[in-house]
Amino acid sequence: MITESNQEATVTPEVTESEVETTEDTISISRKEYDTLNQSLGSLKRELKDLRKQSSTPKEELQNRPDESILVQKIEKMALKSAGITHPDDIELAQKTAKKWGVDIDEVLSDEDFVAKLDRQRTARSNADATSNIRGDKSRSQAKDSADYWIAKGTPPTADQVPDRRERAKIVRSMLTASKSKPKFYNE
Repeated sequence: MITESNQEATVTPEVTESEVETTEDTISISRKEYDTLNQSLGSLKRELKDLRKQSSTPKEELQNRPDESILVQKIEKMALKSAGITHPDDIELAQKTAKKWGVDIDEVLSDEDFVAKLDRQRTARSNADATSNIRGDKSRSQAKDSADYWIAKGTPPTADQVPDRRERAKIVRSMLTASKSKPKFYNE
């Protein structure tokens, strides 16, 4: 029990029924000392709360220990391998997503949103791989550079449409020869 006066506080311990002796000890401290003790007690409680909060995240705690962080990395690698994720870009996507969402790799691998992202990334990568080695006519990289396109269109290209002057001149010459060899119909 605590009894307070203006300048002194008396702390008296409560006696329980299990104690055989019924002696009471009275400790008197000044008000200033009492306030200092309460402040110290409050800061100690806050520190204890912070320590408990830090130790409540086992993944971070495991990563702070070198042996166990290697173990966590190996477990994540095995989980990725069992899910069929072996490409470095896919592994990076899984790790970034897990970190962003604040969950383990196992939970990310079973998430529908992640699976959709992974499929899009794989499709884009396979499309890029499929189209990267296509060999074509080196002299004509675009259909608009061909004379047949401009003859069918019926108008000569401008400098913006075909920037190469020599190519433009070839197209115009082809258009002229095609118009001379074509029979004229007066009803057109």
